[in-house]
Amino acid sequence: MGKIQLKGIEVMARIGWLEEEQFAPQDLYVSLELAYDFSPIGESDEISQGVDYRDVISFVREFSNAYDGKTLERYAELLAGELKEKFSVSKVRLSVDKPRYVKKLGLREIRVEVER
Repeated sequence: MGKIQLKGIEVMARIGWLEEEQFAPQDLYVSLELAYDFSPIGESDEISQGVDYRDVISFVREFSNAYDGKTLERYAELLAGELKEKFSVSKVRLSVDKPRYVKKLGLREIRVEVER
């Protein structure tokens, strides 16, 4: 078993409860960890036997561009489920940072984490 970690994938998504958030996409940062059996790719050295992280990054960006919702929790749950299914991994750990309102709320970060 091995893990791929991708930290801080920059995406744009239409997400939030406030009216201003519902009309304009905003920056999010997605970090994820995908766990799966590395033995096939370890033996063959062929990317087709593993998970190509470029495909994962493209998928996360496409999902985010198409997303239209109100909560980070739902976004994270849906994205984690889609990643697990599409890339046939045994486990997905995902966090989403929403930097837009950090200073306004007097916070260092706003983050949601899920694991599937």
